[in-house]
Amino acid sequence: MGEINTTTNNISISNKSNRLMTLLFLKEICVQFQQKKLYYATHFIIIIILFIINVLLYQPVFYSLPTNTLHNITKYRIAHCMTGAPRTLYKEELYVAYRRQALDQLPGDLFVILQLTDKTENVHGASVTNSDPEGYVAALKYLSPRKVEWIPINDRLGAIDDHAGYAKWQRCLEHIEQAEKQDGIKYDFIVRTRPDLYFAKDLPTADLLPKNRILISPYYECLQDIPSGYNQTWPDLQAPCDKNNQGLSDLFAIMPRALADPYMRVAYIQNLPKHVCGSQSHYAECRIRATLYKANITFEIWPFIIKIMRPLQFCHARHWNRFNSWC
Repeated sequence: MGEINTTTNNISISNKSNRLMTLLFLKEICVQFQQKKLYYATHFIIIIILFIINVLLYQPVFYSLPTNTLHNITKYRIAHCMTGAPRTLYKEELYVAYRRQALDQLPGDLFVILQLTDKTENVHGASVTNSDPEGYVAALKYLSPRKVEWIPINDRLGAIDDHAGYAKWQRCLEHIEQAEKQDGIKYDFIVRTRPDLYFAKDLPTADLLPKNRILISPYYECLQDIPSGYNQTWPDLQAPCDKNNQGLSDLFAIMPRALADPYMRVAYIQNLPKHVCGSQSHYAECRIRATLYKANITFEIWPFIIKIMRPLQFCHARHWNRFNSWC
């Protein structure tokens, strides 16, 4: 009997010991769980704090970006079309200004069609010395055009009596069409310019450009002052210094792609109305007005702040024009 009691007591003590160990084990698990819970909670809080600090730290940088930079992050596709004799394109201040004032404002693809010229050229009565193509390597490298083509001397690309060089506009348009086909896209706007233009002011960003009309530069030689910004407009018939010339300036234009074809093919369009320019209907620049009239395309004169950068020899000539030229 005594042996049975002893055995029972031993079993009881063993059970108590097992329960105690179990409780200690469960307590240890709870402690570890609480520690891990605290560990993960602490890390989560740290991550949240770092995220908030990061947002607060970089938010001012984002909102301090220049307005123009924010405008340029757009969906618009722009084609720049630069055509003509290169002349002063070799000047660093000229091609740097085009990059800064035009390409940076309206980012897109640049297509360049340059006309080879004689070494010496007569420009409005002044004898001007031209550079060889090698003289324009730095400019073209800096501008990084998608396409460059040199047109042989006196090659008018099949256009009749194209002394103004408008046939190169269509050649540029053909390269644009080829790029559109290759990329499977359509450009939204075409910027049409010439190689020797100096841009003294940023072009408007794409969100400011109208989609229902062509924007054309005025005859600055007919103005007494250059306007200060894009809030000034003129009627489509400026009061010209030559009252018989009612054409449109061929220096510069920005156009919606959907309206570009007639304008860019102006050298080849036949049977143009003659009454829109009066007695000066034979002027090359009248073809632009007559073409837009025939195609029923609206245009607007915009105060793009541009100048022709002339070579030094030209500015010594008696008749150089101080309103549309710069040396």
